[in-house]
Amino acid sequence: MVGFKIGIMGAGYISGVVADTLMKLDGFENYAIASTSEERALEYKEKYGFEKYYTSYEDLANDDEVEMIYIATVNSNHAELAQMCLNAGKPCLVEKPFSYNAKTAYETLKLAEEKNLFCGEAMWTRYHPLIKNLQEYLKQDKYGEVRYMTANLGYNLMDRPRLLDPKLAGGSLLDLGIYPLSLTFLVMGGMPISIGTSNLKLSTGVDCQQAIQMNFSRGRFANVFSTMMYNSDNTCKIYQATGRIEIDNVNNPEEIKTYGVNGELVETFKRPDNFISGYEYEFLAAREAIIVGKLETPEVTRKYIMDMYKFTDQLRAAWKNVYPLPGEPKLEDLPDARPMENPNKQ
Repeated sequence: MVGFKIGIMGAGYISGVVADTLMKLDGFENYAIASTSEERALEYKEKYGFEKYYTSYEDLANDDEVEMIYIATVNSNHAELAQMCLNAGKPCLVEKPFSYNAKTAYETLKLAEEKNLFCGEAMWTRYHPLIKNLQEYLKQDKYGEVRYMTANLGYNLMDRPRLLDPKLAGGSLLDLGIYPLSLTFLVMGGMPISIGTSNLKLSTGVDCQQAIQMNFSRGRFANVFSTMMYNSDNTCKIYQATGRIEIDNVNNPEEIKTYGVNGELVETFKRPDNFISGYEYEFLAAREAIIVGKLETPEVTRKYIMDMYKFTDQLRAAWKNVYPLPGEPKLEDLPDARPMENPNKQ
């Protein structure tokens, strides 16, 4: 099979995992890597078999051979680089967070629509085969509607400078918190109708830990917790009317167990035998969307992207957490803390 030529912007940890995954995935080619560090770009070219390397993101965007660009730089320039790619006529898959706020996310998606090009978010959890199993299981409605769920994700990431820097849109929410939030919105079938939240900040001004309590329609509830200060168990528990579901790893599960009325184990879902890293599924879906001329994938729609970053904007406003970046509100213009409602309520 002829390889779909991928260009990667950024030569950090995730880019390495993705490049290694694509080397093992039929139908893809590690074509070009770009980094502002020539040493890093050359290292990745040799390690992961890229044909070319660039020290300019713009040069990569303007390479006629590239068929899709994966953006995995710091959070603060995801939208800016996506717009550069789109203006160069290149579809792109943007590592989460798609951007640091809803305004810049909207501008990027609007440009993609104008250019009629695919531009999606690499929220790998939504593409994961076990999450697809979970969705199908819930559709069967064997044990009634989901009534309550809890999800947490925590790693000690305090040694990563980019996450401590508000100028780079650092913090726990956009790097970790959006994983359990995304899973919650998927399971609950939409956005909450009211929210309560608390958070902890570092001296640099970024959030490092948060708890989010959400009320959904029909009396359903969810609690989400994330932290970049220490490791948590990273689990999710979903309670149905007469059964429950346990997920062992929120953002990249190895197995999902379902339990019946009396707490008995009913079914265990495991990763498929051809599983590589989990990142392969978002690339397969993005390639298919590009080939058939779609602007989005079914797993991560443009509406979902806007819903998520409206939601995170609202959380950060409640925490008085503003990045010194374009499109952000002034701190003095933020309202005093008050009960929060659905961010998409008209």
